[in-house]
Amino acid sequence: MEKNTLLLALCCLAPLAPMLKAAELAELHLSVTFDPGKDLGQNFGSLFEVRDAKGQVVAGAGFMEVYNTRFRSSRHTVQFFIQPDRDTERFTVKRLPHPDLGTGTYLFDHNQQLFAWTSVKSNAYRGWNQADQQWQTWSENKSAPVIRSGDGIMQVGSGTLIFSNGQASFRGKQILAPPNQGSYLNFYYAQGHLFFYHRFRAEQGSFTKIYACPWTPDQEGPVDLEKAIVLKTPYEQETPFSYGQFKNEILTVSNMGGIYIFNGTNWRTLLAPDNTVSYQVYSMLNYHDRLLLAQYPTGHLFEYQGQEVKHLDGWPPRLPGVATNAREAQTTVIYRGDLLVGVWPWAELWRYHRDDKKWHSLGRMFTHPEITNKTTHPYEAAATRLKLVANHWGQRVTGMIPLQDRLMLSTSSKGTGPWRPQYQFLDEPQRREYGAVLNLHMPGNLATQIKWQDRPMQLEFLVQGKRMIIRQDGQTLATASVPTRQGTDDQGWSVHWGTGVFGPVNARLTRTSSVGLGH
Repeated sequence: MEKNTLLLALCCLAPLAPMLKAAELAELHLSVTFDPGKDLGQNFGSLFEVRDAKGQVVAGAGFMEVYNTRFRSSRHTVQFFIQPDRDTERFTVKRLPHPDLGTGTYLFDHNQQLFAWTSVKSNAYRGWNQADQQWQTWSENKSAPVIRSGDGIMQVGSGTLIFSNGQASFRGKQILAPPNQGSYLNFYYAQGHLFFYHRFRAEQGSFTKIYACPWTPDQEGPVDLEKAIVLKTPYEQETPFSYGQFKNEILTVSNMGGIYIFNGTNWRTLLAPDNTVSYQVYSMLNYHDRLLLAQYPTGHLFEYQGQEVKHLDGWPPRLPGVATNAREAQTTVIYRGDLLVGVWPWAELWRYHRDDKKWHSLGRMFTHPEITNKTTHPYEAAATRLKLVANHWGQRVTGMIPLQDRLMLSTSSKGTGPWRPQYQFLDEPQRREYGAVLNLHMPGNLATQIKWQDRPMQLEFLVQGKRMIIRQDGQTLATASVPTRQGTDDQGWSVHWGTGVFGPVNARLTRTSSVGLGH
């Protein structure tokens, strides 16, 4: 019996509140001048965390750095969280109207807009209109960029960097043209370098190369490929599902298990690829002092702290009654200060609370079929009957994006295929759970995009009455309800600047202040 019941209902994100009067007294008010310097695609990390007298984290704020399978989440989104002191397990999951993009969708976000993407229908994607509570078609708009798997739209400073159909543009100007042979794909920008894979397929001369090209937003002219540091992979068919960064290093893991690390000047191979062994990494997330990697076929997380990639056995666990083999930790996220992981093939969702060192099940993001260990994947008999691969109807949690006070999730079959008339073994409500977008709510999280300024920015995090609030330069960006903290004695609470769940801060923090902490 799943812990949560999936309701066919619309999500309701908290509206922005009007700007508060300066004379109002905040019950908790933390303020910091945030100076990241030049935006070179780096992970900004944690702004602060608040701990009680026992050292338990009760609040925090920072910028999440995560890449989930096909897309990187917004780096300019700041999260403010408060841990409740009771009802910590309470959550709700509701469904948005179905985006009608086939059997699977993936999520990306830009400028606080949520997009659902599929590889079918010419890489179609649709944007969620919160005001109208409906999906809007974007990809058919001639002015909209073509977004393939591994492309994306990201803010860099005050400009927009777009990876589209094998090329890159910034502020509307092309900075990277498609190659003369083969194609560029799977882009990533970090540490002042533009990364991408260059693949060429032919009867003779096929190759895969990984490029690290120096580039900054204030650079005149296009990317200079003559200055690129290039790694040729051992296998011609290598491609990545995610990227990550740890301190000054960039990691990419190929679909054949090759772990390649760029340190700013050269590449090194941490783990050689092997096309006879399954080893894929579908997500990378900065978490405290390490980089987490979500892996198949263990279904567990691995960690990297600068030396080796270490297997975290049992991170996360599995639901009782499912098979132990061929599991895939596919998505990771930080939400309300906790680590969440989505696991294939039963769309399990797990939450890890660092202080109590426990994993908590949030159930499955599908209501069907009943879990079993008689087969590894759901609906294997139906897949065989339809002459599909046995794991075709494996159930994925493909995207997890914090947005205002909610966590937006997407689901998929193994692939993002179209619905076909012969798929009659599922009824309509069951079919609509594939390729769905859901919102999960746990009280105590607020996520919003900062308004980038090419100068230091003042960020404020407040608890006032029943509201938690994020301000920038005196203007309210977002508000949400405060979770229950009844009877909590705030004596001995302390604020720790530049440290927390989002990793060490990668910016200058000045003019810090805190009001409302007990002494």
